[in-house]
Amino acid sequence: MEEVARLAKKHNLIVLSDEVYEWMTYDDATHIRMASLPGMWERTITLGSAGKSFSVTGWKVGWAIAPPHFTTALGTIHQFDCFTHGTPLQEAIAVAFEQAEEKNYFPDLKQMYWRKRDKLVATLRDCGLAPVVPKGSYFVMADTSSIPSSVFMGKGKAEPGIGGDGPKEETRSYQFCRWLTRELGVGAIPPSAFFSKENAHIAENFVRFTFCKRDEVLDAAATKLHKLRDLSAQ
Repeated sequence: MEEVARLAKKHNLIVLSDEVYEWMTYDDATHIRMASLPGMWERTITLGSAGKSFSVTGWKVGWAIAPPHFTTALGTIHQFDCFTHGTPLQEAIAVAFEQAEEKNYFPDLKQMYWRKRDKLVATLRDCGLAPVVPKGSYFVMADTSSIPSSVFMGKGKAEPGIGGDGPKEETRSYQFCRWLTRELGVGAIPPSAFFSKENAHIAENFVRFTFCKRDEVLDAAATKLHKLRDLSAQ
């Protein structure tokens, strides 16, 4: 962050800081706002999300924190971008913030997701995957290198490429996620989808899981994922 701040000040850049997981930090991690670094308040727009902070993704309510010279411009753009939004939903989020401290909401949210993270990480390790334990958000990246390609490569019909940039589904991560969904009934995201075609190989051994689910869903997924151990041993 300090290096980003240094470059932003050196080149007179505006920083758009996505901090939607600010309340979800684990272990010894603490959230640090980009705008709190020396000389960064006047050049930073901080974005937050009610969908992430209050688990109401369908409401599509968020906020931007910035100095006046940015908020005035943001308000002008917003008027012509989406025109309006559901005022009752915005009011509900305002009330949620007002009551959050009294109800100990954010510490409880953190503890809930911390416990769910540990549950999913333990499951992934038990079934032979190598999770990268996150200190924030509610996603876990897992290395699938221990699963032989013969278990899933070439299994099932490939889907057409998306976005006109080639058959990304042919990467290892795409094939693993497609097979995992169809055969074991567990959905995951191939992170290679976020790379260009030329660089997709960087993430080909990784898949992304999420733990923002009810405990019974995580338990059901654990039962299904444990089948990986038997398949890998064959």
